[in-house]
Amino acid sequence: MYNIAICDDDVNYIHELKRIITECFGKEREIRFSEYNSGRSLLESNIDDIDVIFLDIQMQGMNGNETAVRLNKMGYKGILVQCSGIFNPTPETVKISPYRYLLKQDSREKTVAEVKEILAYMVKNKQCYEIEGSYLREKIKFRVADIVYITHHPKGNSVLHLCSEKAGKYSEGNIIVPYGFDKLLQILESADFAIPHNSYMVNLKYVSTFDPKKEIIVADGKVLTISRGKKDTFFKEFANYTRRKYKEKF
Repeated sequence: MYNIAICDDDVNYIHELKRIITECFGKEREIRFSEYNSGRSLLESNIDDIDVIFLDIQMQGMNGNETAVRLNKMGYKGILVQCSGIFNPTPETVKISPYRYLLKQDSREKTVAEVKEILAYMVKNKQCYEIEGSYLREKIKFRVADIVYITHHPKGNSVLHLCSEKAGKYSEGNIIVPYGFDKLLQILESADFAIPHNSYMVNLKYVSTFDPKKEIIVADGKVLTISRGKKDTFFKEFANYTRRKYKEKF
């Protein structure tokens, strides 16, 4: 089941977008829609269960940009799509970094093409949604979207390092997964992980800084080094990821 939220104060647009999504996906029974007419009502919902949020920028009260900034602060790691009649970049836009923009005045044909790509990415994202690990001898499933980076474990397994919003719950020990890097790369093939150094692999979604001169990256506030031998390959992977992330239809 895929959970899709549409937050817009235009009821007609919500209905049209739902029709397009259902038409593009072709599996109506596998989609659960949630509708919100304000950013505040969206923020009061259980955002962790939402796979995609279609968020209108121009709404009464709390606008879409303000809502998106708060979503980021709350740790939302799903797919954010912003919708608007116009697109005017603001300082907030850089902080938000949505996966895609939809222009409401575009033709239906163009919107359908965009929605198909968004839904394909949603499916890809869901395929590696969780991974089972062991914490204090207890088996727990962890969201892949919450993993910032992964390091080697002395016994040949690997250690998960979660984002700051989730890590506090697991501060008394390591989160161990029973796989080495080779197997993890297969499991996480459809996720955006790369290996900038032999000692760790990183979730590119969390990389906020990449400094090839200093040979470092910053992921969720954590400074990690890049090995010279992997720097060029990592640069290409990060550049490709960035192009996909910021792809726009303008």
